[in-house]
Amino acid sequence: MQDGVHYKYEILFAPSYSIVNILLKEGQTINAEAGVMIYHDTTIGIHTKKAAKGFWASVKRTFAGETFFINEFTAETGDGILGLAPPYPGDIKHLKLKAGEEWMVYSGGFVASSPTLDTGTKFSGFKRGIFGGEKMFFLLAKAEEDSDLFVSALGGFLERELEPEEKLRIDNSHLVAMESSLKWDIKKVGGLKSTLFSKEGLVIEATGPGRVIFQTRSPSEVISWIWRSLPHKHTG
Repeated sequence: MQDGVHYKYEILFAPSYSIVNILLKEGQTINAEAGVMIYHDTTIGIHTKKAAKGFWASVKRTFAGETFFINEFTAETGDGILGLAPPYPGDIKHLKLKAGEEWMVYSGGFVASSPTLDTGTKFSGFKRGIFGGEKMFFLLAKAEEDSDLFVSALGGFLERELEPEEKLRIDNSHLVAMESSLKWDIKKVGGLKSTLFSKEGLVIEATGPGRVIFQTRSPSEVISWIWRSLPHKHTG
């Protein structure tokens, strides 16, 4: 197993069908997104609670593509293993966050984290939400002290570290997470025809310094491909 900040963990069946096994020492707790638990030892108890502090904070979390409730797993009667996986095929990545470090996690990317990681929401703005084609809120993960964060990708992970003022354009449906030190905005690529008819007409432009993590498959494009592949009845 590898060493995180608070937990030992191992990621199995990467990169296509990853699960993460997390070792909870007696008394340790971890927060996990609702619906990601596969199994856990009987030494581990589960408590469901609001995902954020306060009712409306939890409601806003759903706007970011996450759940209203979150599951808190605690090793109550001894050490135990907790197995977690996202609902879609792909990979899981572990991030070590230092105290005060912030990451923006995009729709559906959150898997689990230390209780010392505050997972609130932040408004991305009407321009970014409407014209970017994604939700207007994202999950803002802020470490109150050194913390563990597990995120998931559809497909595999790619990561880039941008130098100060270095720019990178990303299709927003491929974005998983990025450091809050990055500045970003929605940019038009090409002319009006490209914007209206090309699926790459609008992109996110991130400006360093900071790390950005993206996934090799687009959830919306996978859904579209499945839909096109299904037989459809024609009525006339």
